[in-house]
Amino acid sequence: MRDSVCWIDTVDESDADETLAAIYDRVRGKSGQLDNLYQGFSLRPHTILAADALYLAAMHRDDNTLPKRFSELLGTYVAILTGCTYAETHHGHNFAHLNGDQQDTAAIMQALRDDNLTACGTTQEVAALRYAKKLCLQPETITRDDVAAMRKAGWSDGEVLEVVQVVAMFSYFVRVINGVGIQLSDEKPGLY
Repeated sequence: MRDSVCWIDTVDESDADETLAAIYDRVRGKSGQLDNLYQGFSLRPHTILAADALYLAAMHRDDNTLPKRFSELLGTYVAILTGCTYAETHHGHNFAHLNGDQQDTAAIMQALRDDNLTACGTTQEVAALRYAKKLCLQPETITRDDVAAMRKAGWSDGEVLEVVQVVAMFSYFVRVINGVGIQLSDEKPGLY
């Protein structure tokens, strides 16, 4: 039987060699928690820091201009579109914290699940959510016109790139999570 982290073998913190233990220490959350996500990478520890660097660059750099709240909403939406409960739980929690209004958050989450994007934000945000859906589920159909529609909605080219990077990064992570069955187990969801 595999452990409760995922469907493949993992290296528990208590069994980590010096190199893996140092990597685990670098990717711990503010609370000191090692997310099951990174433990799920443990058989190939060289991938952990690269994956974490991508995540931090797309989501937590101060020079990104997408509001963190909206980046979390985009990530949660990718998780919903791909049926990734782990990422939906973590990033839905982050979105709820950053959004602040519990009723509004619940309504937005339900609207995302119902594919009612017009109930999820401003006209500008809805345009980005539509773009995100297409990029996540049908990336081969993205055209210049899709980028033009993002500009028309008020997004700068740099912000379009940030939307693309968040969607692409989450698309990568949810495929790892779903591919090896990474579970929430007893980990505390979210950053906040």
